[in-house]
Amino acid sequence: MSDAIEIQNLKQDIQLLRQESWPPKNIAFVEGLPIYYAPQRDVEAYYQQWQPLIERAKQLCQPFMQDEVVDEIHLPSHLNLPLFFFHVDRIRINKTRAKESKTFRNALTLVDKCGQFDDAELFAMKSWIDSDDTAALVAHREFIDLRTYVFQHGRSDYTRTRFYVNGIILGVKEHFKLVDARDKPRKQRSDSYSDPIADNGVWKVFGKYR
Repeated sequence: MSDAIEIQNLKQDIQLLRQESWPPKNIAFVEGLPIYYAPQRDVEAYYQQWQPLIERAKQLCQPFMQDEVVDEIHLPSHLNLPLFFFHVDRIRINKTRAKESKTFRNALTLVDKCGQFDDAELFAMKSWIDSDDTAALVAHREFIDLRTYVFQHGRSDYTRTRFYVNGIILGVKEHFKLVDARDKPRKQRSDSYSDPIADNGVWKVFGKYR
C-alpha cells in the first residue's frame, strides 16, 4: 500500500475518532477556545484513545523528516490530530497582530487571488510589473493570530504553538496557571514595506524587485 493511501486511511480514522471523542468530555476548557486541561491521570486516560493514531502518523511522516526524529508536536497539522502536553505548569494565550503575505509576478493573478481593485490601482500594478524584468508585487493581509505558550515542569524553555485548528489538551500540575492575555494584543513587528500602490480594504499591495 502506498504512503499516500495509508495517509488517507489515517485521516479517515482520525476523523472517525473526532466524531466519537472530540471534544473531550468532563474536561475543563478555555471559554470559546479548543484548549482543554485536566489532571495528568485524566489526560493520560484520554490520550490512550489517540495514541495508536499518533504512532501511525509518526511512522508515516518519518521518511519525510530525513534524519530528524518525528515528535508529536511537529506532525503535519493537516492530519487534524489534537496536540497533547503533559506536566504543564502554565500556559499563556496571546493575541498577536500578524499578516499573510503573497508574492505575484502578474497583476491579473493577484486580482484573481486577492479581489478587485479600482482602475487606477490596477494600472499602477501593471505599470510596476512592466517597469522591470525583476519587478514583483507583494500583497499583505493583516489578521489577528492566536497562539499559546506552554511551559512544562522541569523545562527551562517553552513550546509556542497554534491551537485553533486541531485543539490542544494539557495534563496539568496542581499549581497550574492559565494566563489569558487576549485582551492585550502584542505589537506587530515593523513592516519593511511602506507606501502601498494598491489597497482594496483587505489586501495592501507593494512593489518590489526580486
